Amino acid sequence: MKIGTFARKFNINISTVRFYINNGLLRPCRVGGQYEFDRECISDMEKILKYKKYYFSLEEIQLLFFMEKASRFQDEIVVEVCTEILKNKRKQLMTERDNLSRFIDEIDREIDNFPSFPAKEIAESGVPFSFIPYLYCPCCQEALRLDSASLSNGSIQKGVLSCECGYAAVISDGIILCEDYAEETPFKAFENVESVIAMKEQFSPTYRRLITRTYVWMYNRIVNQPDHAKYIMAGPFTFNFLLEYIEKLGKENTYIIFDPSLKRISKMKKYLSSWDYTIVYIVGKPKDLPVKNNSVDLYIDDYSTVNSLFTYNTFSTESIAPLLKNAGRVVGIFTTYKNAPKSLQNFVKDHPNFKPEKMTLGGLKYNWSLWNVKFIDEKAIGATTPGELHFPQNEIGETVEVHGYHAEKEIL
Repeated sequence: MKIGTFARKFNINISTVRFYINNGLLRPCRVGGQYEFDRECISDMEKILKYKKYYFSLEEIQLLFFMEKASRFQDEIVVEVCTEILKNKRKQLMTERDNLSRFIDEIDREIDNFPSFPAKEIAESGVPFSFIPYLYCPCCQEALRLDSASLSNGSIQKGVLSCECGYAAVISDGIILCEDYAEETPFKAFENVESVIAMKEQFSPTYRRLITRTYVWMYNRIVNQPDHAKYIMAGPFTFNFLLEYIEKLGKENTYIIFDPSLKRISKMKKYLSSWDYTIVYIVGKPKDLPVKNNSVDLYIDDYSTVNSLFTYNTFSTESIAPLLKNAGRVVGIFTTYKNAPKSLQNFVKDHPNFKPEKMTLGGLKYNWSLWNVKFIDEKAIGATTPGELHFPQNEIGETVEVHGYHAEKEIL
């Protein structure tokens, strides 16, 4: 039996088989420069797996194997030594079992000692009154007319927004719905893409660590800005940054979260419903946002540009930049694929109009600069490892680089 077949038989890696050979636990013959595994090797591998199941260390397994190979259990003293080894392991496992039982009892007491609270009703949230002066037509930048409004808890639950130029939107269940919105997201690269929390689970631990490090870098750029109430925007296709950092960013801010998918915005609203924060939810494409120009202090590009490129083949900077105030900031996360061309091409299967050549940090920098938004800081956070699958479209052997960036709109 060749090494590959042997490894598959026991559902282990070839490198693991070589490890056991190097440590003297497996002793295959060499035929023509290749290992040949016989019945004794199969028996020894079964014993290794059995002893590992019993929590024996490598040194203990080596000793047991040495005793057996040296005597074939025909020596009374050897049998006594091996018996003692097994008895000691049994005693150790029984002690660990007793400790685990005690720890379980302690955890049960901890749970019983937690205070209980009656369920609280979550206040119905909508478009806050304070945002009415910022409801502007994206086409002609005139203040929008609000009709048939239904008010509750200091916010607008229902209403009709219109402009003389023909632009229209509605407010339903406290969410602004632009005319060209979608029930389901047009971004189709992941399973359960409507759920930002579920999406993160589809990345490898290595990729998730890179995202976490980038988020820390982004947050440190934000906290260094002047400490005053801000209008903070995130979207489209925003990821997990706001969910993880909104408490640190503070409740004095007004948050504008938008996405083309009603289902996704509804989930974001549900996730954030327990926070008593001022949040405006908008469903629509970047070009249709009913937000006044020069009103946003901070735009959080949380995979928004990356996923806009996949979905719309555009950076969306031409729609976001006018909304930024002079000296308004952008902090973001961006991935590059110069070492992952096959992985990048795999996204075309979900989005046939996607142009992979656009997915470059230089392209992002250039498109922001067209609207007088200049990079002031950037950092290559790190790259994925080549030997594992990091996301569904990833090709083994290719690496993706994760970058953080910080930009500012020039004062004209």
